[in-house]
Amino acid sequence: MKRSARKGRARVASASGQALVPALLFLLVGCIGLYVAFNSFQMTSAKIKLQNTADAAAYSVAVLQARDYNFSAYTNRAMVANQVTAAQVVALKSWIDELDATYSLSNLDSTVNTLADHPAQWSTPKQIGKADIAPVRAALDALLPIVASDIGRLNRALSVAQANYHTAVFTAVPATADAIAQLNQPDTRVTQGYFDSDRNAAQKAAWAAYTATVTPAGTPGQDDFADVVTDPDTLDRFVKNRDSVRSVAPNFQQLNDSANRICGANSTFTVNVTHDGGTQLRSDKAGWQSIDASTALLTVSCIGSFESIAGHGGSANGNITSFMTNPPFVASQDWEGYGGYFNFGYTGTTIPGRVPSSMAEQFSQGPGAPLDPANGGLLPYQEVNGVRYAAQAPRITIEVTRNTDTLIKTVGLQGGGVMKVEFNAAGGAMRALSSAHAYFVRPDETSFGVAILGGLLNADQWARADQDTERKTEYPSLFSPYWQAALAPVSADERAAARLSQIPVALQPDPERQTQ
Repeated sequence: MKRSARKGRARVASASGQALVPALLFLLVGCIGLYVAFNSFQMTSAKIKLQNTADAAAYSVAVLQARDYNFSAYTNRAMVANQVTAAQVVALKSWIDELDATYSLSNLDSTVNTLADHPAQWSTPKQIGKADIAPVRAALDALLPIVASDIGRLNRALSVAQANYHTAVFTAVPATADAIAQLNQPDTRVTQGYFDSDRNAAQKAAWAAYTATVTPAGTPGQDDFADVVTDPDTLDRFVKNRDSVRSVAPNFQQLNDSANRICGANSTFTVNVTHDGGTQLRSDKAGWQSIDASTALLTVSCIGSFESIAGHGGSANGNITSFMTNPPFVASQDWEGYGGYFNFGYTGTTIPGRVPSSMAEQFSQGPGAPLDPANGGLLPYQEVNGVRYAAQAPRITIEVTRNTDTLIKTVGLQGGGVMKVEFNAAGGAMRALSSAHAYFVRPDETSFGVAILGGLLNADQWARADQDTERKTEYPSLFSPYWQAALAPVSADERAAARLSQIPVALQPDPERQTQ
């Protein structure tokens, strides 16, 4: 019995350690799998990070694009407001000149002195008015040219700033994209020469052609800026139409007297003065021009009624010395301004040029020295080129590169010999593409009284006048600052071009051979 027990223990001892071999093999396979998985995870993580970096760079460039368009929109609106001010300055100059002339001595005074029994009732208030107007006229004569010139220089600065900002944005895109890429990942960069390559030529051309510098002054026909600045809701009534009754009871610019010396007993003689005036943008958009004129209606009981010139004045800005297009010849078109305005606010007829003699006299004399000959009129501005119904601006695609030798931070983990991990990326680099663009969308103007996603507080103050009736769609323009940025899908052509660019030129397929 003792002997058999020893044999059993010997067999057990000889079998011990047999499970160690498969365990070691399993551990080896597990380590190899873990090693491969670790490196695969690093590759996947690197690709995700590189794509995120490309997205950040592309989005940042689209933000630049949107800011460029919004800057143009804000400056366009500022120039519109300044043009309205320029029109008001021209109107005020014309109006004060006419008012001063109306209260100055003229042929009308000689007629009144001849017909009226008590001409002092006319001349005395007129002398008082002349004295009251004199300091106002002197102050405006000194101030208005300065204001007009400053407004013109400000508009010129805004116009130049638009063009320079647009050029700067276009030039800054490569450096901005590269800087954003390196801020996200210091070991990445925008593919060298990408923006100047043939692959990007079509996108650059589309972006450059999407907007244009428009020069309205001196050119006939429709213009977006002129449409905005001459809109009835843009200009105030003082600019558009200054017609009024100058006769103010009981004294100024009116007379109720007798004419017994001329007509005999119980005769009457009355004088009433009316004023017409307005400011128009020239049809060639080269400047604002204004005419103000007052007409006296004289009624003598034994003679009848007739008109006489009471006074007139005119003004303009821009390089304008005559109201006529081809002086000294007057054409009916010379009485027409841009935007459907005509006859400088006179509403007595619908026929251009058929106006009171006082307005015609000022028209023949011209506007006098222009207030701002250098910068008057509509200056160059940026606008979307042509009619664009799509809300998206041209896409911008960015290609970001990361060298594969930067993927492994600890060299020992890359292995060696047959176990060395090779990153077989083309040209020894990983690349990622991303596209983005600016897009135009007017905020939701539905009023719910509280802020909601995409909504506005006090939305009724933002709504278009036709919002509730016609529900019109506002298409992209550089007059509304509603441009934003968004990522966009990368086109199949761009992906194909990216893959082709990684193949050595000698190995690239011959397009001519493929078409045969």
